[in-house]
Amino acid sequence: MVVSDDGRVYELNEVSWWSRWAEVTWLNGDAYVLLSSAFDEEFFNRAGFLRVPADAEESLGLIEKEFEKRGRTPNIFVRQDRNHPRLLRALAGGGYKIADQMAVMEIETPSFAVNHDIELEVGLGGRLEDWATTYLMAFYGDKTRLKAVMQILRSISEVKEVSLMLARLNDEPAGCLALFNSDKVCGVYCLATHPDFRKMNVASTMLELSSRLAANGGRKLILQTILSDSLEKFYLKLGFTRLYVKDVFVKDVRLVAK
Repeated sequence: MVVSDDGRVYELNEVSWWSRWAEVTWLNGDAYVLLSSAFDEEFFNRAGFLRVPADAEESLGLIEKEFEKRGRTPNIFVRQDRNHPRLLRALAGGGYKIADQMAVMEIETPSFAVNHDIELEVGLGGRLEDWATTYLMAFYGDKTRLKAVMQILRSISEVKEVSLMLARLNDEPAGCLALFNSDKVCGVYCLATHPDFRKMNVASTMLELSSRLAANGGRKLILQTILSDSLEKFYLKLGFTRLYVKDVFVKDVRLVAK
């Protein structure tokens, strides 16, 4: 599988998926702003680049204006392994600091542990609420955002590029993920194991099927993980490899005030 070295197809897959969860504003061919009215977290309210151009710093003011409209603090994801000194100087001068990092990974040598007692269902029909509940309990520990997630799921469940997967163990929802197909890649998103079913190879079992589905479609399986979540070693053990890292720049208004 040959994928363009600049990672644009990976980034486009990610933005295309999350555009189903939040509003995306394109500032030019490469820069975008993702903002959500339903989720407050930085992950759902961020800017980034499909490809970091030489004049990327010129987009900084436009990015900040979009965040100002929503009264949110700017967060900008920038690929680490590319030479963009003018953008980095502009970020430093604007009071931005690196708050976290995101690793972009792809499957290289699959080594999945499969729990054969787990039943996997792709294309959920009437089980959207099970998927939403599993996702929310895994990431938030409660269902307060159930209405918002259900609204999103209803809008994407019929999208041909999307496949929603639900894992069941002892007839109880145990895990969930979403697959988004584009170009030559298949992105894994919202990978979650219900707290009651952890350490039972739920995620690994779902990823094994995801890997086969991606391969059958002639696509490479990819995913992203926030490094502060400490899950990269888990994915490496399953056979994923790190492609590149994005630094998460957050504007520190205290530095600007000085």
